[in-house]
Amino acid sequence: MIPDFTALVAFLAVVYAGITKFIQNKLVDRREMENLQKESKRLSEEFDKAKKANNKKRMDEIMKSQLEFLPKMNKAMMAQFKPMIFILAIFFAFTWGVGQLDPTTKDDIYINMSDDGTGCDEAAGDLTYSACFTPDNPGKWTFTAKGFRGGAEVGHNSTYFIYDSETGDDYAEGPGGEPVSPWTDKSGYSEGETVKLYAKSGAELVQARLDRGTSFAVELPLTIPLINVKTIHQSYWWFIFISLISNLTLTFILGRMKK
Repeated sequence: MIPDFTALVAFLAVVYAGITKFIQNKLVDRREMENLQKESKRLSEEFDKAKKANNKKRMDEIMKSQLEFLPKMNKAMMAQFKPMIFILAIFFAFTWGVGQLDPTTKDDIYINMSDDGTGCDEAAGDLTYSACFTPDNPGKWTFTAKGFRGGAEVGHNSTYFIYDSETGDDYAEGPGGEPVSPWTDKSGYSEGETVKLYAKSGAELVQARLDRGTSFAVELPLTIPLINVKTIHQSYWWFIFISLISNLTLTFILGRMKK
């Protein structure tokens, strides 16, 4: 199922790249923008020549032309941003759909953590939320603590623990929104041991999401330079990566066709 889903996300990313390129070509007058850029460059070059020649009259004339030209350039620049409204809307629709289809999240376990001094919680009202959990299979488990206020998520952060296993995988999704600090009482557990989950947060409610090792991951054939990434975690990052590659490829192909 996972390879099929990986291919599906890649296909959707290519479709998204094609749609965005179509929108850009339809809503953006590239020829007009190129002409304006040429005119801007010409005025700058003429101003530099007049400045070197100390021709103040010509400099004043060019500056006047530049001031008259500026509104045209600003209008063209604003037109460049109009397609972004549609592109961003489509992007969020695609990434939302990818998240809903992700089969690796279907078996996640959700636990409402408590700060009432009962069960695993040591003290009530200290903003340290707690929960106890006994895993049902060995491997790496990802623990994501999510803070909620008024029914809406306000922050999240992740960590992991190893249960009855060994692994060199140390990936955990980074924080987002308001500060949430999750941790466990140990980093590794033997079979049958209970895991104590903790999260520091100022939210009204904290929920623990436990991923039993079926998280999304794609191993790349080469390490991406600069960011030093060889494994892409999370389906939306795979979608963004493929859509970026597809967009660059389409831009290159269309550029060669125009020539």
